[in-house]
Amino acid sequence: MKYIIDKENSGILIKSFLKQNGYSSALLTRLKKQEDGILVNGVHQNVLYVLQEGDVLALKQEDTGEDVNENLIAVDLPIDIIFEDENITVINKPGNMPTHPSINNYKNSLANALAFRYREKPYVFRAINRLDKDTSGIVITANNKYYSALISNKLIKGQVEKEYIAIVSGKLEGEGTIDAPIGRIGQSIIKREVRADGDSAITSYKVLASCDEASVLAVYPKTGRTHQIRVHLAHIGYPIIGDGLYFEESEHISRQALHCIRMKINEIGEFYAKLPKDMEELIRRYFGDTQIV
Repeated sequence: MKYIIDKENSGILIKSFLKQNGYSSALLTRLKKQEDGILVNGVHQNVLYVLQEGDVLALKQEDTGEDVNENLIAVDLPIDIIFEDENITVINKPGNMPTHPSINNYKNSLANALAFRYREKPYVFRAINRLDKDTSGIVITANNKYYSALISNKLIKGQVEKEYIAIVSGKLEGEGTIDAPIGRIGQSIIKREVRADGDSAITSYKVLASCDEASVLAVYPKTGRTHQIRVHLAHIGYPIIGDGLYFEESEHISRQALHCIRMKINEIGEFYAKLPKDMEELIRRYFGDTQIV
């Protein structure tokens, strides 16, 4: 990562400049400890160096072998890359792939696939957002520590927009906002429900099409609780078709009909993920060839 110092930033400490640009204290500490972690015009400097107009500030962002999770196995799995550069990779995750490895999904996750894609260098999987195994759509990963911290900070500040497409059971009309706290059901590790002692959760939606049997919604989660969209839509009486955990399985789709179609991160970019064929076919079943999404 390189910065060319302009007149506006001349005369300030490296430490101040980096904090203004979203570097956390932990990341600053790491840069200070690395050999050649902070260079100005090719010369090692500490964070108390006073920057001057025209200085070239270079920061060492590459991961090392010490950063890598040795338990993450690189596996050659097909993935749809929407965008990638040195800072982020944006993937259109299929609806049958976990984001992270787990006991029952040790070699078939998105993390495994990206570890293989970037196998020629030390790779650390840093998912900015996480989708359930059977939810398809956009997952953004950070390719260095700085962008991981930067985007995480934007999430906290509400500077990341997410839009999902959901196909629900029943005829819903108009638009609305569901403001209902979500918490675990008893001692369940997985299942959630709306409950008074849960964590704050807010979801907005807009109906794109509806008939007696089903409705297609654009959904905008304002918070990021586990299973939030699935729980909220089931709570108001319009569960997602195919959601075996919060509704019932469907003979017409083998998973919950939920897809993250768009993400926008302020000052970084806006990304779109094409609706998968199984959801296109489900929409066609109820609405024919009418263009809805």
